[in-house]
Amino acid sequence: MDSDMILIEPGTDDASLIAAYRSGDDGALTALIQRHQASVYRLAVGVLASREEAEDAAQEALISMLKSLHRFRGEARFSTWLYRLTLNTCLKRRRGRGAQLHATEPVDSPDGPEARPDVQAGRRWAQRQVAGVLAVLPYHYRMPVVLADCVNLTAPEIAELMQISLPAVKARILRGRQRLREEIERYCREAGLSGWRELVSEL
Repeated sequence: MDSDMILIEPGTDDASLIAAYRSGDDGALTALIQRHQASVYRLAVGVLASREEAEDAAQEALISMLKSLHRFRGEARFSTWLYRLTLNTCLKRRRGRGAQLHATEPVDSPDGPEARPDVQAGRRWAQRQVAGVLAVLPYHYRMPVVLADCVNLTAPEIAELMQISLPAVKARILRGRQRLREEIERYCREAGLSGWRELVSEL
């Protein structure tokens, strides 16, 4: 374990860490960042579909959080506030580049050396392709899936973050996951991959 890691006591919630930081405990702020930085990064990857750009966006979002934390009043959960800030940061970057998305992992050519993996290798391959397929889904399907499956938010939390109804969130997650499977299945068929039905069932 990294010697610089701050251990968070079980049951120490975000509000308590924020209160401790405002009372002068800088370690509480470090713990708060450590708790959420992985989810911030996963959200950024899901929106930007670029690991390199996601790292920059996640850092920018965390810096914005530090600058804005004094204005946080607890009217929403801290995580919701932070993810909304992260989402806005990523969307600003997308608009700046004309919303042109790129896959986080290159899709293997059907004629390449990995064109016909066995089921175990194929499963790992298919999971790598999800990021690329996810990147081209329409935003209203992609974001609920990213928030549910990459950031592990609940449907009510996603509804609050995206400011849409709970039934809409559930419907978009369902349809987004369905679209992911359809695209992976299509690619597997076109690539002539063996065992594609088994590997798609794992997604």
